Amino acid sequence: MNHRRCHLLIIALCLIASAAMAQLNLPTTTRNGQQYYYYKVKSKETLYGISHKLHISQEEIVKYNPASASGLKDKQLLFFPVADFNKSTAVADRHVTAVVPEVAEFTHTVEPGETLFGISRTYGMSVDEIIEQNPELKSNSLKSGMSLHLSKSRQDTIFVTIQPGNTLFSTAKRYNTTVEQIMSENPGITPSNFKAGEVIRIAPNSAIPVEKEEIVTKYYPYEVKKGDTYAIIAENNGISISELKEANPNVDKLKKGETIYIRRQQTEAVLVSPFVNADRSQMKIKEIYQSVHMSKQDNTINVALLLPFMLNADNPTKQARLFTEFYKGFLLAVNDLRNRTSKQINIFAYDTENSLSAISKLLEMDSKKQMDMIFAPDNSEQISLIAAFGKENNVNIINTFSTKNEEYIDNSRIFHLNAPNTYMNIKVIDWIKSQFEGYDIVFLNNSENESKEIVAQIKQCLQSSHRIHDYGYATSLNSDELSETLKEGGKYLFIPNSGSKNDLLRIAPALASIKENRTDIELSLFGYPEWSTYLNLCESNLKKIDTYFYSRFFINENDYDTKQLRNNFSRWYGEDMIYAAPQFGMLGYDTGFFFLKAYIDENPSFSDSRFTGIQTDFRLERISNWSGMVNKAVYIVHLSSIDGISRILR
Repeated sequence: MNHRRCHLLIIALCLIASAAMAQLNLPTTTRNGQQYYYYKVKSKETLYGISHKLHISQEEIVKYNPASASGLKDKQLLFFPVADFNKSTAVADRHVTAVVPEVAEFTHTVEPGETLFGISRTYGMSVDEIIEQNPELKSNSLKSGMSLHLSKSRQDTIFVTIQPGNTLFSTAKRYNTTVEQIMSENPGITPSNFKAGEVIRIAPNSAIPVEKEEIVTKYYPYEVKKGDTYAIIAENNGISISELKEANPNVDKLKKGETIYIRRQQTEAVLVSPFVNADRSQMKIKEIYQSVHMSKQDNTINVALLLPFMLNADNPTKQARLFTEFYKGFLLAVNDLRNRTSKQINIFAYDTENSLSAISKLLEMDSKKQMDMIFAPDNSEQISLIAAFGKENNVNIINTFSTKNEEYIDNSRIFHLNAPNTYMNIKVIDWIKSQFEGYDIVFLNNSENESKEIVAQIKQCLQSSHRIHDYGYATSLNSDELSETLKEGGKYLFIPNSGSKNDLLRIAPALASIKENRTDIELSLFGYPEWSTYLNLCESNLKKIDTYFYSRFFINENDYDTKQLRNNFSRWYGEDMIYAAPQFGMLGYDTGFFFLKAYIDENPSFSDSRFTGIQTDFRLERISNWSGMVNKAVYIVHLSSIDGISRILR
């Protein structure tokens, strides 16, 4: 931490500490039988200066010293009744603005799959700012588990790293907000994970004062007349002599023309902190959490599908027909769930015509604000428009189709169902590292094709734990030439640099031949999601080789549920699903079943968001406590001559 950061942090801590104890940091005296704090005014001091020095408001100074309203004099004594002051402190004081440093400091721990760009988006900073604040990044790449020390100028919200011993209640009070507000701003915070090291987003001074009836003290001026005594003034104003003297501790003798003050107590409605008289320590965090994330109580589940069905087109494209198939699969899920709930499931499907203006008009309809969730199309600009609507109106937005849209980074209402490449790749690489320990990694490079992005990442991550080799070939892979490079007793994992169909057809026969003839070595092949569409061309060879590839989705055609869904689809609609990857009918069924069941089970916060589908699994996580939900489920598909085809969930 640099000196400037330390200095700012020390100032902030000092201010907080001073605010908590300044009222007790004054000498006391006893006058007319009552104990007072007192302060001697110095030359040229003002109410403003003294209020900041004592950390009490100007109004409180005048309240107990009414004469100060007309000006201060050198060596004037200001008095504050100890009893009143301590009572105020014990009740958690009035609605006081939290002391928040102008520059907030926090620590981010890098999670697997995170990138500098993603982290910069999460905190609203630039990549250059992050590198400047963490100079070690100039010479070292970002790594999982690394701690980034960040600072950001205070805006509407700040980022706070939870410290050991912090609780939701203490944090809310420190920043003059509420537990409910923190949980609403950070849906990733649950009753079980408010723990040290977590970073949360807070809107300081967002606690709304509550109105409360209190007995308040008012001071009314009275000009002493000739012949007045304490007894006469007290009797005329219905108070005791001692009360009159207590209200004027700085008056020794009454003098004609002098102003003294009559103290009266009366009941008034005042604004106080929401923590006043609230026994928050006895409230259960779980109850507050449930109240914040409570679903509506009208016994309905409302779902809107805003998709480009292109119904007005004479010849809808295959993509438009796929969206229609998604809707059909969704309806099959609705049908299978109807008998499991008494809730009414309402499905509203709208043709967006692939038009931003059409979506804008649809979102202007009041009925859209009553939706529990809206399924968005695959266009990034359209997703962003719908995402903004969801954030403003507390409607969950499901991004089922787009991989690259990043609205999920700072919008807690977004559900991003296709695992982003960065998170998928790191899971795949970790699996390779553990599954093929002790293997040589051989990259098969066809110069005609550009290498996939993950190839460089695999090399970088495995170079310290595995032996890495590059083997180039031109048109087709020659099994004899490649076999000569393989040592007896060796273990080899082959990874092509491209996932193209042509490359797979070039290498599969050669590796199958080596596998058959070289019983002295262990050999496997690892590939890419595209391969799921080529299996019918070379499935026999891939099984013989012992092949793996990764994918966001995969269908086991021999599975009973797969066969049942295909039969139901054909029976309902009189046609088979369109050949595509993924199959949109199954995608509609899996997503519909998962999200509808969450609402049926009254789990709208998706706190336990694990689901095994026919084609797609869901493992939803937040990348920060205020981000949207991201599906990080990835399949490793295995083709083996012994076990056939199976999928492994990562």
